[in-house]
Amino acid sequence: MTRRRPLLLARGLLPYPGRVFMAAGVALLFTLPALDATRYAGWRADLRTVTLASAVVAAAGAFVLAARYGAHSPADAARLPGRLAVAVAGATLLAAAYLGAAQLLYRRVVPLAVDGPVHGLPTRGLLLAALAGAFGVAVGALWRRPAVLAALAVSLVAAELTLAGPAGGPVSAVRFWLLGVGQRHDVPGCVSAVPAECVTWTHRYWPAGLTVAATVAVAVLAAAVVAARGRAEPSAEPDLAARDPAAPAPVGPGRVDASPGSDPAPVGGRAEPDAGSTPDRGPRRPQALRWALAAGLVVVGLAATPALIATGARHATDDLPVGVGRAAPTGSPVEVSVTAPGRLAVFAVGLVALRDCRAVSLDGTRVDLAPVLGTVNYGDSVNYRWVGSFRLPGSGRWTVRCAGEPGEYLVAEAPRVGGLVGRLVEAPRPVGWLLGALPGLLVAAQTALAGRRHGWAARAVSRPAR
Repeated sequence: MTRRRPLLLARGLLPYPGRVFMAAGVALLFTLPALDATRYAGWRADLRTVTLASAVVAAAGAFVLAARYGAHSPADAARLPGRLAVAVAGATLLAAAYLGAAQLLYRRVVPLAVDGPVHGLPTRGLLLAALAGAFGVAVGALWRRPAVLAALAVSLVAAELTLAGPAGGPVSAVRFWLLGVGQRHDVPGCVSAVPAECVTWTHRYWPAGLTVAATVAVAVLAAAVVAARGRAEPSAEPDLAARDPAAPAPVGPGRVDASPGSDPAPVGGRAEPDAGSTPDRGPRRPQALRWALAAGLVVVGLAATPALIATGARHATDDLPVGVGRAAPTGSPVEVSVTAPGRLAVFAVGLVALRDCRAVSLDGTRVDLAPVLGTVNYGDSVNYRWVGSFRLPGSGRWTVRCAGEPGEYLVAEAPRVGGLVGRLVEAPRPVGWLLGALPGLLVAAQTALAGRRHGWAARAVSRPAR
């Protein structure tokens, strides 16, 4: 194995790092909003829930990359062990980076409540990613063997239905297995107050993990057998050189034909990489498509950033005394006493739309409302939408008045939002616009620099030699 061989193998697993990292970033940012959209109103996420979701995302990404990596490899038994090792190691490293970023995000940027230990879930997530990498390589190698893949699928479903029961199923059983290993005494569905019964209930789903490991082992063995048989079978295409020694050798990319019947020599002393070991390099993407991608990212970022910040702020809020404050119909004043300079929040009750909110002190000092980024909703049966906050410069009695649609509004203490998202939710709107447009601006800058480098290279090649 040459020195370049490990690098080529790694690049085959991660052919387009920019695209992979962009997809991982999107999945990282949208995990919490996706969970929030599937839950009831007023649901608050905890660190265990998002860690479990991040482990599932990391395993799914590892499987997709490894399956693509295995599908591009030739049916050669000598290559399968190396590709399997690269896929398992690479999937584990990528999953470790993703889970580490998730822990950093949900502990520092969007700090969530820690409702119980989470130390077991990241470790099981890494193990699941390693299994997903091995399974992906095997599935990729067997991609052109639909009969073998169908047999594996049938065996997996049959084993899960036998071990976990009809109420579990192959997907839910794996999910409950992860939950059960992470938290033994607090699993959804265990309503007993006796911990021993909860542990017994949890252990029903342990066979799911064993079934997954066994399925991966069977898939790898099947891929090895198929690769060995493919190597043993004679090639269907006749050897052109053996049939006609005088025939010229084929000319491939990066090669020149030295003489009839001789081995083609590489151009510039570089050998052509093995098939399947390097990323697919198609034609360069036109500049117009790059600029269109940058513009699309700017539009999507400007639209999605307020929603992401608002969702994170709601889940990162400390205990909020919802409904505690002074309420009044829209258009009517609310008098509040402030003991010290600080912030005072305004909430819209229900779906009422507020406008022109202001606070006036006894000496005539007027403070306008600073709106928050996005729509931050609190409450369950009654919706309290955080509209904005007053930054009051001094203590005393203040009169708050908000106009708008018929309804009610509430004046209370401002929510205490932890982490970086607590600063962003009350930041000026241009800050949110800059954050939303940043990915598109980076792609635009990279496109401009790439076009300039291409122009420089073209001028250097066309410049006549002295």
